[in-house]
Amino acid sequence: MAILFWLVILLVCIFAEIHTQAFVAVFVAVGSIVAFFLALASVPFAVEAVVFVVVTAITLFTLRPSVMRRFARTEVVDLTIPVAGSLANQTGFVEDVVGDEGHPGRVKIRGESWRAVTERSEPIASGVRIIVVKSYGTTLWVEPTDAAKD
Repeated sequence: MAILFWLVILLVCIFAEIHTQAFVAVFVAVGSIVAFFLALASVPFAVEAVVFVVVTAITLFTLRPSVMRRFARTEVVDLTIPVAGSLANQTGFVEDVVGDEGHPGRVKIRGESWRAVTERSEPIASGVRIIVVKSYGTTLWVEPTDAAKD
């Protein structure tokens, strides 16, 4: 029965770690694996429980800080700063009239429809060929291409 108990603990920890990614349940799972093997060796349950707690505590307090440092995200992405992403300098066509930030429209680039705005004082009409100048998150800032201005 103890073997089943430790297997259930292990499975719950795996499920919890997948859904939380807090790097705590994985160390509890390590303790349950050790206890599981002790249960297979017919060690008394009280000894299994003590070893489980000790192994969990040791791995949690010694390994977790280094794991957290290893997977820590040090770069903060600020979506308010314009980026020249993969769509910069791409061309497409206006689907719905594109105006300023208060009047966004839609453009089609490489077969995909995107929310778009322009810095121009007048809107860009449907069907006009455009070029992407920059992007903020998923909004593209576009201008008519030179060919469309002629």
